[in-house]
Amino acid sequence: MIRQDARNDFSASAIDRLAALPDMLREKSSSSADLKALEHQVEFILDECFFTLGQAVGMRTTIDYDALAWIRDRFRAKFIAAMSAYGNRWEEDRANVTGVIMMLGERAVRYAEGKPSIDAEAAKQAAADVERHCALHARRAARRQGLDASEGAATRIAGYWCTW
Repeated sequence: MIRQDARNDFSASAIDRLAALPDMLREKSSSSADLKALEHQVEFILDECFFTLGQAVGMRTTIDYDALAWIRDRFRAKFIAAMSAYGNRWEEDRANVTGVIMMLGERAVRYAEGKPSIDAEAAKQAAADVERHCALHARRAARRQGLDASEGAATRIAGYWCTW
């Protein structure tokens, strides 16, 4: 088996990224080894999300490098925060998260209409739509389950991956 450990602009250290997160989250990740494991898990999840994003966009257009970098940075920080708070729920939430990424791709294509490719601005608009959808969905689900459905509630049920 050949192992390839490619390094690129997307492989910034999770330790550096976590420095920007609230102290509460850093306390939950106690050691450097824990952070490396978390970083590895998040990279795997992001790879899967980008594969799904490519499927959603398909051959209709292309995505600019700046847009991809922005999406990766944006959701990497959110996924690290969510997994620091709730643990790795990827197996349970995979279908929901990839469905939301499909929505992100569809919205990005829509916002990029008339442009040669999906630029960072179209990606930002699509991400804002997706984050609003996740927040609304999570509040509705919380109400159905009799939980706190307020704007600032910590548990977002299905929406915590992209609303953290």
